[in-house]
Formats: sequence, structure tokens, C-alpha cells
Amino acid sequence: MKTLNIGKDFSIDPIGRYRSDGNRSGETFREDYLKPALKTLEPEEKLEIIIDDGVESYGSSFLSEGFAGMVKYGFITNSELLEKIEITYTNSDFDFYKNKIIEYINKAKYNSKVYVPTRK
Repeated sequence: MKTLNIGKDFSIDPIGRYRSDGNRSGETFREDYLKPALKTLEPEEKLEIIIDDGVESYGSSFLSEGFAGMVKYGFITNSELLEKIEITYTNSDFDFYKNKIIEYINKAKYNSKVYVPTRK
């Protein structure tokens, strides 16, 4: 299993939806970290995503864009994404964020939007 630790590999303060919101945004996370990590997985391999190591909290815009964006922009289906990731944490307060991530992924409509990068 490969690991993506948001607090150590990405940012201890993830915030915002789009790259235009800053380099700690959900779009940046999805495009530069999550998508490349998923592409390197073997067919039966999972990606462990650690969500609490150094991170205090998440905004809904970050979680929605970072995770559900994978589905709505047509990179992977809801069920495939949920099969490929394992969201982990040691702080029980982060159960809320794990549930939100799963909720956003489940509600996303596959390939419902055309991805237009917001990078300047």
C-alpha cells in the first residue's frame, strides 16, 4: 500500500477550492498529489491517505474539490475511487472529515464537468 500524508506531503493548512485560492487548494492537492499517486498504483493496490498528521481541520471546499473533483472531472468513478483509497487518522475528531470525504465522493456525478485549470 502506498501512502499520501496530507500534513507531511502537501500542507498542514489545506485551504480553498481552486489554485487561484493559493497553493494549498483542493485543486492543487487533486492535480499534483492525489491524481499522480493514484496513477502509480498497481491494479489491486490501495492508497492510504493520512488526514490528521499535523492538520488541524479542513474546509468543505478543499475536500469537495480535492476528492469529489476526481469524479466530477471524469478521472475515476465514485466506486473506483472509494475502492482505491483508504482514509486513515489517529485523532478520532477526524472521523467527521473522513465521513465528509466519502459523502462528497458519493454525491459527485461522474464526468459532469469539464476541467478547466485555474492556474494563472
